[in-house]
Amino acid sequence: MKKFMSVVVLTCFAVVFGFAQNSDSDAKPKPMEGTWHGYVVDAMCAKGIVKKSDPMERAAKHTKECLLEESCAASGYGLFYEGAYYKFDEAGDKMAKSAIEKSKSEKGLMFDVTGAMEGDRITVASMSEMKSETGKKSTSKKTEKKTEHKQ
Repeated sequence: MKKFMSVVVLTCFAVVFGFAQNSDSDAKPKPMEGTWHGYVVDAMCAKGIVKKSDPMERAAKHTKECLLEESCAASGYGLFYEGAYYKFDEAGDKMAKSAIEKSKSEKGLMFDVTGAMEGDRITVASMSEMKSETGKKSTSKKTEKKTEHKQ
């Protein structure tokens, strides 16, 4: 009987331990690689914009001047894409600041950002500023590349 109980206890322990290992490996999704098109906004201002009823419209009105203010720039940058905000990694922050400084646009700085998205963060590989053919920074689908910044 003691031998039987020992086998049952060890079997239960092995099963529970096995499930625990499987749930840990499934818990962390693999980063999604791709390119996302949206507005670059500093993290400080993004906190307020994300609370608005139409964050993409508000992000389109965000100014270059604000993006380059010391406190806003120090908070880092990210991308408003499909109404959600995705924070850039440190390298992406540096690329964004450089691209913003070089941009001739005064508001609604729109970029294609290529990299790996994991949760609400993007590890940036490159970014290209986009300018609509009509000269507006709106939801127009027709775009042309303006400048590209790589790591």
